Formats: sequence, structure tokens, C-alpha cells
Amino acid sequence: MFRIALLGLICALAASMARGRGLGPDALWLGLSLLGMAAAALSPLWAWLWGRRGRRESLEARKSAERARLLAEADRHRAALTRNLARAVKRNDYGAVTSDKTPEALEEFFASVKLDFALIDRAEASALVSGRLSARKKEPRRPSFDPEALPGDGHAFEAWVAEALSGFGWKAQTTPGSGDQGLDVIARRNGKTLGVQCKLYKSPIGNKAVQEAHAGKAFHGVDAAAVMSNAAFTPSARALAEATGVKLFSPHDIPELYEKTFGARRRSA
Repeated sequence: MFRIALLGLICALAASMARGRGLGPDALWLGLSLLGMAAAALSPLWAWLWGRRGRRESLEARKSAERARLLAEADRHRAALTRNLARAVKRNDYGAVTSDKTPEALEEFFASVKLDFALIDRAEASALVSGRLSARKKEPRRPSFDPEALPGDGHAFEAWVAEALSGFGWKAQTTPGSGDQGLDVIARRNGKTLGVQCKLYKSPIGNKAVQEAHAGKAFHGVDAAAVMSNAAFTPSARALAEATGVKLFSPHDIPELYEKTFGARRRSA
């Protein structure tokens, strides 16, 4: 703003001096003088408009960055997010929706990733996440694996987990039913061994499953132990798992189970 005003004043002064000395047509110098004075007078407006444009561009850049971050978080937590959104919709035995807590599940996700609602409102954020999950769901995946195509009973679920893990590079097998000692599936990959307790439940999984998996880890001598369930886990079970190092998974985690268990980049088996 100062530079524009100074330039305008200099132009007006130079034009006035030239006019006073008769160096050219009066009309020309008068016009230049008035133009310079107008530029100086309007410099605050020009500065405001320029600053507003800069602020608008900066805000749009911040919004774009926050949208990109939200989509990246949706990709990073896709398994858990997909699972929680599926659990948010309750249906009765006839397929009718009896409860839909999708907004609450999304709100929990937004709070967990610290979404800036000053840059993205909830409606846009919900649409972005839903769109990304739908797009990811349509991506090609292993035809033999569907995390939602679960069997109907617990023993079949154990075999299903072992088969699914085998499809992702593990050497997995179920343990004998009478002597599993807390682990239903033993899986090996890249020199690491994982013991899995499988729970096909409708109600949340409590402490007992975590305790049994932890005991099974010591008994079988595996590198890590986990509980795999289609159901949610109680807060106390999550706290106990955190304390004991037992992993808590859903079938949606199976494609990336090695990375999530051992924190290593996937290698070809």
C-alpha cells in the first residue's frame, strides 16, 4: 500500500512540475497528475483487495490440505473405520434397520484424527470419507477374501481365519479343539509366529478372551498373540490388551495383519 501511494504521489508531483514549466500540453500533465493522485488515494482499497485475495487463496490452500489429510487418515484407518461404520447400523432378523449410529461413528473418527471443522464442515467431511471408502471398496482385491462373508459358527470361523491368512502369505493352521490352550490358529510368516484366538460373537468381547490369548502365547511360544473377532471389544478388554501386548483385530485387518502385528513392511512370502 505504501509503495502504491508513494508512486502515485511522485507521478502527480512530476506531472504538476512539468505542467508548470510548460513542457507539454496542459491537458496531458493535468490528466497524469490527477491519475497519480487517484492512485495514491485508492491505494488503501487496492491493498485491501490484494490482501483479501491473498487471504482467500491461503484459506483455500489450507482447506485443500485438510481435505487431503482427512482422506489419508481414512485410508490409514480404513479397516477400523469400515468395521465401526458397519457396526453402527443395527438390523433385526428381517433385515430392517432398527438403529443407525453412523453420525456418531464418524464423529468419533473426526475427533480421533483432530479434524479442523473451521476448514471442513461435518457434511463435507462425511461425504469425503463415505466417497473414499466406497471407492476403495470397488478396488480390485483378492477374489477369495471377503471380510464380511463370515461363516455361521465358531469352529467354522477358526478355519475361515486360517484359510484367509493363508491367502495373504501366512502358513496357518487351526489348533486341536481340545488342547488349543487359548489359541485357535497358529500362523507363520517371514520367521514370525502369530497365535490367534477367534471369537464369532454378537456381543462385545471381554477380558477373558484377552487373558486366554495371553496365556496361549506363553504356552505355544509364539512371537505375538491376538484376538480376532467380528464383534467389538469392551473398554476393559482394550485396556488389558494394551497392558499385555495382545493384539485386537477384526476380519478387515487380515490383509495387513503382518504389518499391524510386527510393524514391518510386507515382503513376498
